[in-house]
Amino acid sequence: MNNSVKVYSQRGGRVLWLTHKDGIEALGFAPGSRFDVEYGDKMVITSKVDGDRKVADKSGKPVIAVVGKKITGHFSWEEDGKIEAVPATFQDGVITIG
Repeated sequence: MNNSVKVYSQRGGRVLWLTHKDGIEALGFAPGSRFDVEYGDKMVITSKVDGDRKVADKSGKPVIAVVGKKITGHFSWEEDGKIEAVPATFQDGVITIG
């Protein structure tokens, strides 16, 4: 399991993209499952049965994509094309970033 994730800058905003390569399925983030994202000192992704967001299904493999104003505000945008490695911890049902 990695100890960081990549946060991308594109089209004037920030994007977080996690896939099966990041081991998310073993943490409870299966395709079609739900999750919530909370922002504070750190960004926390939590697997929840009634979560606001859904884990995408890409050819049977899970994908978590977080885009929008909140993630852009949290990590700030500098320039398109920038990829930043951000420290992360991975636990069962919880991914903490920052």
